[in-house]
Amino acid sequence: MLNDENKRAVASLIQFLTTQEMALSSSHRRGYLNLELRLLHHECCYCLDRTGAKLVVPQRGQKPHVPTTGVASGIATYVAPIMPLDKRELKKMGFAGLLNGPLKQSVLRQPLMHATDSLARARLMFGLGHGGVGDADSTARVITGIFSQMCTFYGSSFIFPIVEVLGQLLDTNPPSSPPSLPFDENSPAPDLGVDGSFWVSIERIHSAAKAFDRELWAEQRTGSERVWEILVATGSHTSLILAKDQRLSFFQELEERGETAILRALDTLSTHIQWVLVAGGEMSTGNRIRGNFNDRSGVSLVRILR
Repeated sequence: MLNDENKRAVASLIQFLTTQEMALSSSHRRGYLNLELRLLHHECCYCLDRTGAKLVVPQRGQKPHVPTTGVASGIATYVAPIMPLDKRELKKMGFAGLLNGPLKQSVLRQPLMHATDSLARARLMFGLGHGGVGDADSTARVITGIFSQMCTFYGSSFIFPIVEVLGQLLDTNPPSSPPSLPFDENSPAPDLGVDGSFWVSIERIHSAAKAFDRELWAEQRTGSERVWEILVATGSHTSLILAKDQRLSFFQELEERGETAILRALDTLSTHIQWVLVAGGEMSTGNRIRGNFNDRSGVSLVRILR
């Protein structure tokens, strides 16, 4: 029979071993998550690199952005550097290069596929805390960390630079010479300064944003095993609020940049329409442009628009 002193010794030993086990498990989980975040960042950057786009390498000594998710101070210690697409290289691609490169639908989907794989592995590794299996708080912080990294990559590194370049590719200045008349009905209609590929690019970015929310956040989708469902299952209100803030910031910034690009397109259309009306008005007074008009027709731009 154990006396009181031996009981205290055994209890102390059990407590020590339990503490060591918890520390060892926490260390293993921290190491696993760091590897998972590094792998996810590498795979996402590789998706862009394969398209021929150039990534801007962070300057030496530049501190990476630390998300306000509480992950960096808890389980996760790795913070992926922000490596945005080089906007100068994107401008050289033009609309055709963007549509066949970074804005290709398969390229837009690939980072989301890597992210969903990371979520599935993390959930399997950390569990949900039900029935004593896994730590719910750790799971919540891990899932929030993965989602935060994807918001930063898909936004600041991927979509945001492309949206800016789309607006910068538009030439708001009208042509130096009026078009020849009469127009050939078989030729494409004038784009008034805004290439049709601009609107196709905007539509693909809109579809990519919807896919990002559907494939990662997936609110109210039972059985999706995505961010919203996992965080709700863990019961961590703090992590859920932080993830919602990340999601809201992502879409707010994307909306603002998209509005800027579309407003530039509307300004371009307005400038070109005004130029057509003014040029047509001058020509309608009898000032025809030599070599551009059929002298027997006497048709002006204003009459054509009417």
